[in-house]
Amino acid sequence: MEPEFGQIDDQFALKRIADPYLGYFVILLGVTAFSAFGSIKTHEWGLLEATPVMWVLIAVLVFIGTRYRLSWQDGEIVQKASGGADVVIAATEIDRVSLETSDPKTALQMRRPFRRIAIYSAHKPGAGKFIDVSLKHFRAKDIKKLMQAIQRCRPDLTLPKHWT
Repeated sequence: MEPEFGQIDDQFALKRIADPYLGYFVILLGVTAFSAFGSIKTHEWGLLEATPVMWVLIAVLVFIGTRYRLSWQDGEIVQKASGGADVVIAATEIDRVSLETSDPKTALQMRRPFRRIAIYSAHKPGAGKFIDVSLKHFRAKDIKKLMQAIQRCRPDLTLPKHWT
């Protein structure tokens, strides 16, 4: 049974939303329809024959994106991302939590979510860990639940407004 909103579990995972990927599918449906219309009209089939390749590329991109998962497990935040090692930050290790937006250079690298809550762990200089909580990929209700869990363990931290 799922707890009421505002209650905090010792273990929970942030649930994903499909919105970030719907745009890809809408655009690709339009390209496919346009390609089919153009191919039928001109009897040139090259572009229509290329659309399955585009669908496969988008499917791979979506698959990789869905490997990005966050959970709260007994006072620790766990991030699992495709192709990378798991990152675990205990609530006691959190140095700061901030609401961030990528600058153009970071956005082009596509290594971090564009709009995110970044949770930083301080270790020796330059060796700190961080976990990004995408504001676009996870339900707002679950992000708030995570922030409440952090706040419960670390009332001394300042968390982003409207997320606790």
